[in-house]
Amino acid sequence: MGRLAALLGRAALIAAVVGAMLVLPAQAAPGDRPILFDSNRGGQVDLWRMNADGSGLTRLINDKVEDRFAALSPNGKLIAWTRGGFGPAAEIWVMNSNGTSRRQVTFNQFPEIRVSWSPDGTRLSYRSTRDGNADIYTINIDGTAELRLTTNPANDAFADWSPDGTRIAFTSDRSGTSAVYTMATDGSDVRRLTPDSLPAGQPQWSPDMRLAFADGFCATCGESDIWVMNADGSGATQVTNTAENELPGGWSKDGTRIAVDFSTLTPGHLSKGDIAVVAVASGATTNLTNTSGINEEHPNW
Repeated sequence: MGRLAALLGRAALIAAVVGAMLVLPAQAAPGDRPILFDSNRGGQVDLWRMNADGSGLTRLINDKVEDRFAALSPNGKLIAWTRGGFGPAAEIWVMNSNGTSRRQVTFNQFPEIRVSWSPDGTRLSYRSTRDGNADIYTINIDGTAELRLTTNPANDAFADWSPDGTRIAFTSDRSGTSAVYTMATDGSDVRRLTPDSLPAGQPQWSPDMRLAFADGFCATCGESDIWVMNADGSGATQVTNTAENELPGGWSKDGTRIAVDFSTLTPGHLSKGDIAVVAVASGATTNLTNTSGINEEHPNW
């Protein structure tokens, strides 16, 4: 939310559309998992789910507490998320995938957001600011064995667990420029994958161990596009090239599409967000929600 607010003031610098937005009929592949997201369409920020083609819209939580950043467990039976918005009350919770049996996992009274699951479904990674800056932690889903992974005085966030369970990708500005890094699951063996020339962030692992990420992670960049690279940082390829703002939020099960947080940028104005799907091979984008005046964010497939 803070980054989007900054973009609001910079959107007037965008001079022209640098690529065309393709809007195609949404298609769901057999075996697709649902897409989770948060929306204020009911007058409050709650968690929602829908099928990969935008059908089957279901509200998972309906109360006055701000719920964000939902992530479905590897077996599809549980959802972890941040309950309490972005302030000190923001804690990690877990519930059944239908919204029942909610229970709190962290009790630290500091903002703890952006959860991801280990591939065996036993641990969660997330960002906490309890030590004065953003760091990455992991914890068992029953709230035990919490482990701090990063101790750098810079900001480390947007953690995502690799599908083989060996690495966690994350975003850090520790070099002075926002970049994508990976590390072992105990916080060791930190590797930087993107250069200063490409301010990057919000990495998301694909089922076959590639990484999607967004460019434009800097104070004057203006907008973000989707890129994909290999797990070692090689082969970085731009997928979208538009004057819109696209941030990755998880891959389809077959590794051909990415759910994205999609916002329209026009001079002097940043519209409310939608949830879209991007085809990796072509960059074609399908807006699944297309809800004028409603803010829908943080998709996770």
